Amino acid sequence: MRFFAACACLASLGLAFAQQPPDGPKFEVASIKPSDPDPQNTMFIGMSADGAMVNYTNITLLDCIRGAYRVRDFQIAGPDWMTKARFAISAKLPPNASPDQIPKMLQALLADRFKLEIRREMKEQNVYVLSVAKDGAKLRPSEAQPDDNEPKVLGPDGQPRASMMFGVQPGGMFITAPSASLASLVGLMSRFTARPVVDMTGIQGLYDFRLLFAPEINNSPLTVPPAPDGVIDSAPSLFDAVKPYGLRLEARKAPIEMIVVTHLEKTPTEN
Repeated sequence: MRFFAACACLASLGLAFAQQPPDGPKFEVASIKPSDPDPQNTMFIGMSADGAMVNYTNITLLDCIRGAYRVRDFQIAGPDWMTKARFAISAKLPPNASPDQIPKMLQALLADRFKLEIRREMKEQNVYVLSVAKDGAKLRPSEAQPDDNEPKVLGPDGQPRASMMFGVQPGGMFITAPSASLASLVGLMSRFTARPVVDMTGIQGLYDFRLLFAPEINNSPLTVPPAPDGVIDSAPSLFDAVKPYGLRLEARKAPIEMIVVTHLEKTPTEN
């Protein structure tokens, strides 16, 4: 099963290889324990971080690689079993560590405890590109105040972010994303499109979104009910749903950076 995801990296064609992460920040100590997914919420991958500790719950190795390298699921090539086993990871941050350093620390942890080795390469893929429309973006900055008591999920930048919601209405799917970045939004949108959506707007910040659209595909446990009798095309396409925000979607081929897993152990070394 694919999960919420993170931002795509577009670049010119080329190859780069990395067997081990370079020397850099590391967690002082980390505990890794097997965990069963919550039977009531099997898709929820929790993450919390403060100045002292980082905690991941219900996380797979695919999720770990996604967060460590700040890529999306479709950018990772490796064995299918990466999505099966789940873990609870608790790691102590070194003094004065910044949140931006967490992904690098997770890279080092995966290399040390799971013996992860990867290769980077570029691959041309069919994608939907999200860009700014001719008349400019019409985004509403989020006014939501951060709530440390609300559960957080693993964001596209490898750091905790607020969760987004999706559901169904007759004839369509809706996404409600308060306080969301465009990088987070395209990851969720891609669950309902025939091609992955990549963000090429260049827009940073957090915004409020609510989209209603007819899904091209549906990689979720929810079934979209048919529209009521007499109602035709009750939900617009995603192409039309993003237009009120001054955004546009277009089908394109683009070179995408891939993370190819060349070695990975199923069981971590002991704590």
